[in-house]
Amino acid sequence: MALFSRLLFSSAVLVFVLATFAYDDVDQLTEAEPNRDGEDPSPTLDLMDDERLSGKSKHARSRMKRDSGSQAELPSSFDHYTPFYSGQCFMCLPGPRGPPGVDGRDGRDGRDRSIEPPVTSGPSPGPSPGPDRPTSGKTYIRWGQTTCREGASLVYEGVMGGKHFTQKGSGTNYLCLHKTPVFDNPENGRQANVGLIYGTEAEPSFGHVIPTLPGESEVPCVVCLAAAKRDVLMIPGVNHCPTEQGWRKEYHGYLAAMHYTYHATQFICLDHEAEGLPRTGGDDDPSLLYPVEAACSGSGGGLPCPPYVDGHEVTCVVCSI
Repeated sequence: MALFSRLLFSSAVLVFVLATFAYDDVDQLTEAEPNRDGEDPSPTLDLMDDERLSGKSKHARSRMKRDSGSQAELPSSFDHYTPFYSGQCFMCLPGPRGPPGVDGRDGRDGRDRSIEPPVTSGPSPGPSPGPDRPTSGKTYIRWGQTTCREGASLVYEGVMGGKHFTQKGSGTNYLCLHKTPVFDNPENGRQANVGLIYGTEAEPSFGHVIPTLPGESEVPCVVCLAAAKRDVLMIPGVNHCPTEQGWRKEYHGYLAAMHYTYHATQFICLDHEAEGLPRTGGDDDPSLLYPVEAACSGSGGGLPCPPYVDGHEVTCVVCSI
């Protein structure tokens, strides 16, 4: 209890001292500047309600008016409780916004700098996309043709190539080799430790299903771009696409591969209107191409027959979506 009384007494003394300093600052402010215009030096206090000024408030106002010849006009929001320090009120309400200040000086001119294009590595970019150059899509090979279907873009023309039918090595897949090859630092003459690729010859057994393809002729091919497509699929066994799912037919034809008694190759879809190229050499039967027929087993194994029929050429279709 004694400690609380001491704290209360100390607080009262501190408030008294602060009030005394504020009171003296008011006197300094009122005596700081003489009246220069000859007007009534009395501070403008009419804005304050007289009912609020009682006791010490009226005493403070009369004290401020004691020297009318040396008083400076005080803000209208002043009363004796307003704290001043060094002639400045640091808790008064802000006054109205003043007029805008004078524009500052212009800044200095910047330093000149040369603008150079960014340095990029790698090959120069290709031609800009245009109506004949789609920006996206999926590529596929159209075996047996030299043109793409309407709506697809030509990437390049080529000739069909593959391994020799008697050789075990080299690749098992057929390739669409570019029509105009480019050789980079070749070594003349056939070497011993290499793989080999030959032109592919279509055999006469295609004659009754693809009459446009002469027997023993080399097979052309073309790489096409299906614009704005996200996938391309070859479906063996049918010659139409599942259009109800949004697929579009690029071309259809017959399944083809190497003879079943020779070394294996991949299955491809040869266009139903395939064309032949004139032979470039003798009849040495290098890489061969035969139509593929369904094989049913008498024991019930293998393909489901029916619906497949033993000995019938298998159709195929290339679809895009």
